[in-house]
Amino acid sequence: MTVLFVNGAFRKDSRTYMLAEKYLERYQEDIETVELGDTDLRPLLRKSLEQYCEDGRKHTYKDSMYDYAKQFSQVDEIVIAAPFWNFGLPAIVHDYLELVCTQGITFDLDKDGNYYSLCKAKKLALILTAGGKLPVADCAISYIKTLCREFWKIDDVQYYYADGIDLVGADTKRILEGVIEQYGSTQK
Repeated sequence: MTVLFVNGAFRKDSRTYMLAEKYLERYQEDIETVELGDTDLRPLLRKSLEQYCEDGRKHTYKDSMYDYAKQFSQVDEIVIAAPFWNFGLPAIVHDYLELVCTQGITFDLDKDGNYYSLCKAKKLALILTAGGKLPVADCAISYIKTLCREFWKIDDVQYYYADGIDLVGADTKRILEGVIEQYGSTQK
């Protein structure tokens, strides 16, 4: 079994990364890591978007921009760690997911226009931290759940978050420990 760890929490002393490390301790399997802070990921711009569309029409995926999608499609489980910024995920995580959502590699369409998955993964875990309170109508969690449901057909989507960790008087240590305790209540 191979676990893909997508690390979007790369600041020094990141509490999100610490939570992800604790989550990943449960695995003895191979863990492949994508360190988003060390990549040169860019959003699809005019030239790369034209190539992306052309490659999709021809089903030719030789450019290195498809490496993330190819990797994503072949793993058994995915763990994404990111801080909660501006009511969503950091731009670098969106850029990564934009490339992962490649028709013909991680999903495709049948003749009736229905999506079907080309991914092996059956489980995805999202780990977030937020300095303030995570809103009830959160964009990050619902976005990931929608991608999993619609494109990749991943039904087992778990999310863990520590919010309010920068509020005045917050017991940050206790909040983080509470998230780690949740890991024990979920099956691997």
